[in-house]
Amino acid sequence: MSGLPAERVAALLVGAGYRRIEMPLQVAGLTFDIAGAFVGVGHSADLVLVGDMAADGERKVVQQVEGIARALDVMRSHRPLSTIIVGPRPVGKTLETLAQVGRILAVEEAPDPAELRDQLAVLLPLELPATLSADRDLGGEDAFVLPDDPLAEALMEASKLGEEAVRDCFHKALNAALADEENDEDGDDLGEVDA
Repeated sequence: MSGLPAERVAALLVGAGYRRIEMPLQVAGLTFDIAGAFVGVGHSADLVLVGDMAADGERKVVQQVEGIARALDVMRSHRPLSTIIVGPRPVGKTLETLAQVGRILAVEEAPDPAELRDQLAVLLPLELPATLSADRDLGGEDAFVLPDDPLAEALMEASKLGEEAVRDCFHKALNAALADEENDEDGDDLGEVDA
């Protein structure tokens, strides 16, 4: 990923399924000039703004983000607002002002793609690691084979009814095993007395 920091952020968001909004951004009949705007599709309903502190300056970025937040309020929008700040990290009053209107993610220059992905992870879909072993993946293509054991079959049937049913089945089996063990011990004692 090369190019300007705002464009690296844009490429990552588009790659994650966000739809880029044409600039200048128009909300409630007002026009806003910011580095970028994206809406989540499917996995996210966020409106994500990109503010470039280095290119546009701190004051302009804050004014644009505050204006967009007010326009969304007027429209009674339910979209969460997230702002990604590239360039110098906002501090003090600027950070406080931006944080009052939505989530703030500061990525500074973000030259490393992996680091940028980590900094924006809260906006990106979760990537699950590949399974370590196909025989441990119950959702794999091969059918799951139960051991030839009545308890395993009973637990599998109980799993169709939920966690509580599995717990009850397990407790019953455990109690039965303990009761059998006690009976065996009692029988051993009687055997010694009879002998």
